Amino acid sequence: MRVVSFGRTMLRALVYASIVAVMAFPIYWLVLTSLKPQRLTQTRPPTYWTDQLSLGAYERLLADPDIQHFFINSLAVAILATITTVSLGSLAAYSISRTHLSYRVRRGLLVWILLTRIFPPIVIAIPFFTIMRSAGLADTVLGLAIAHVSVTLPFVIWLLLGFFQEVPNELERAAMLDGCSMWRRFWQVNLPLVMPGIAVTSIFAFIISWNEYLFAAVLTSFNAQTLPVAIASFIGERRLEWTTMAALGTLMLMPVMVVALLVQRYIVRGLTFGAVKE
Repeated sequence: MRVVSFGRTMLRALVYASIVAVMAFPIYWLVLTSLKPQRLTQTRPPTYWTDQLSLGAYERLLADPDIQHFFINSLAVAILATITTVSLGSLAAYSISRTHLSYRVRRGLLVWILLTRIFPPIVIAIPFFTIMRSAGLADTVLGLAIAHVSVTLPFVIWLLLGFFQEVPNELERAAMLDGCSMWRRFWQVNLPLVMPGIAVTSIFAFIISWNEYLFAAVLTSFNAQTLPVAIASFIGERRLEWTTMAALGTLMLMPVMVVALLVQRYIVRGLTFGAVKE
C-alpha cells in the first residue's frame, strides 16, 4: 500500500510540475529573450540558454524618456479606468441584484449589457475616435480611460453581479428594519462582504486596461500613447527588435505581478466566494 501511495504521490507531483513548466515557459522565454544578444534571438534551432546575457536592453529602455512617458500613461490610464469601472460596476451590479424587476425586464437588461461586451472593439473604434476628436479628448489619458471603461464595464457588472447575489437577503432586510437607506446598505453592509470579489474584479479590470492595444493605437498618437503601442513600434519593415520588445514586455509584467501579490489573499477568497454553502 505504501508503494502504491508513493507512486500516486509521485505521479501527482509530476503532473503538477508539468503544468507549472508549461505555464512558466513563456515567461522564461520572454525574460531570456530580453537578456540575449539580438543575433541569438532568431537562431535555428532556438537558443534555450546562453552565457552571453546582458541587461543592455533594460538600461536603454529605462534611460529613454519616451518609454518613461509611455509607462506613466499606461499606469494612469489603467488606474483611472479600473477605479471608474469598478465603482460604476459595483453600483450597477448591486442595483440589479437588489432591485425588484420583472423577469423579462431583468433578462433584457442583462442581455443588453452582455451584448455590449460581445461587440468586437474594432467595430466601435472609429466611432470612438470621431467622438473623442469632437470632444477634444483625442490623444489624452482621460479619453483613452473612457474608452477602456466602456469596454470593460459590462464584464465587471456581470462578474460583480454574482458576488452581490451571494450576500444573504436577510442582511439586507435587517438593515432596512434599522432604517438604512439603499446607499447605506450598499456601502456599509454589502460592500465589505463582497470586498474579495471587488479585489478580483479590480485585478481583471486593471489587466484588461493595462494590456489593451486597439483603442490605444487608434485614439492616441504620442501624448497619451501606452506601452503596448510602444512595443509595436519596434517592429520595423526590415528588422524586428526582439530583445527590446521582450525587455519592454518583461517590464510590463512587473506592475501586474506587484498588484496581484498585494491582494493575493483577497484573490483566493474572491475565487472561492460562495463556493461552500451550509
